[in-house]
Amino acid sequence: MPASSNKPLTIVAWLIGIVAASGKPMVPSTGPAAAWLQVHERTACEAMPDDYCLGRYGFTINSDGTFVAGPSREGRKIEGRIRQEELQQLGALIRQLPPSASNEERRSNKGALPGIKDQIDLTLASGSVVLIYDLGGSVGEIRYIGRWDNVNRLHRYLHSLMTQYYPVPFPKNRPV
Repeated sequence: MPASSNKPLTIVAWLIGIVAASGKPMVPSTGPAAAWLQVHERTACEAMPDDYCLGRYGFTINSDGTFVAGPSREGRKIEGRIRQEELQQLGALIRQLPPSASNEERRSNKGALPGIKDQIDLTLASGSVVLIYDLGGSVGEIRYIGRWDNVNRLHRYLHSLMTQYYPVPFPKNRPV
């Protein structure tokens, strides 16, 4: 093989070496880091078996768009990725929550039904975890942080994603 045919490979290897040595990522950044790391919803349904309760084993979406449904008591979980448009919408709804959300800023509405539970935790980039929506934690109340319409829109959207990606009934035969 003539030496001139190796020249393009040598140049590519040289460029990769320079980029790697600089410590900078090869893929350009798409913007600032997310202010949130993950959002997690979990439910409880008093009148049905756990495998048929949407969200019973938990549903987590990470800020990179990956999700995990589960794990079940047997350790089974479903992993995947939501679509980019869904992640953008989820991020937009999360940004409508108070930027300094804390567990002390609770408000409540009366009228929650007994026998069901639905909670949403938001893990912030700082590492703190905030319970932003809590149905059934206090009997007859829905507790939340921020404006009700913003939290309710986030809850409904997260529920629609869970309906799409969380399997019901939850699989028993899937490998762990």
